[in-house]
Amino acid sequence: MTSDPILTDDGSLTLRHPELGELYHAKEGAWSEAQAKFILPGRLKQRLELGPVRILDIGFGLGLNVLCALEVPGKSPLEIHTLDHDHKVWNRASALRPDNPVLTSLAQTGTWKEEARSVTALRGDLRNMLSDLPQGVDLIFHDPFRPLVNTEAWTEDLFAGLFRLLHPQGALVTYSQSRVVRSGMVSAGFWLGETPEQPPHRGGTMAVKQPDVLLHPIPTPEEGWGPPYRDPDLNRSAGEIRSIREAEVRDARR
Repeated sequence: MTSDPILTDDGSLTLRHPELGELYHAKEGAWSEAQAKFILPGRLKQRLELGPVRILDIGFGLGLNVLCALEVPGKSPLEIHTLDHDHKVWNRASALRPDNPVLTSLAQTGTWKEEARSVTALRGDLRNMLSDLPQGVDLIFHDPFRPLVNTEAWTEDLFAGLFRLLHPQGALVTYSQSRVVRSGMVSAGFWLGETPEQPPHRGGTMAVKQPDVLLHPIPTPEEGWGPPYRDPDLNRSAGEIRSIREAEVRDARR
């Protein structure tokens, strides 16, 4: 199955994933969604005013999070590591925007650099790469497909690995507001906050190590958000992870 370019409401293009059938971005606006869900809540401009910034972008997709980040002004160095398990995404993104030198370079060489800014493409399963990823990351853009499709990317155990990579004053930002996802983040040690709505886009979740970083903290309900997705050996399939949680929920109701 192939996918033709889809024009979103802000004039930017997206695609439908050829195997999963999922849109890479919201129909309300692909470019504006990257801004609303990741760049603005991550306060990238303010971080660049303070010094060098290192970003881990999980779920390269069509590269919009990376391109939006590179457009943020600032003289401080900006280093981005962007990861995707689908080895075809780099060529897919470059074909959608053939005049973009960043995407062309990533598709051809896996890297791009200009002055104090650089991007490195990482290809593979995030779960197998945690020990090799850069430490002290200032921002994590967590942007896999939604939890019911890409469940292995939303487990307590994966978030625990990301917690270890994050700088003490850093932040993980994601579009998801799922209670199951938030439960996994809390179990992994994170403090949580809301990321504000940027109409027409709804808000998401920010996860941090230090609660004073949060502008809009979320109190954890006394009863919690239910059991998280679990993948203790970081090797279960999405279906297995969902089935185990469903059994855990059934057992809790007995």
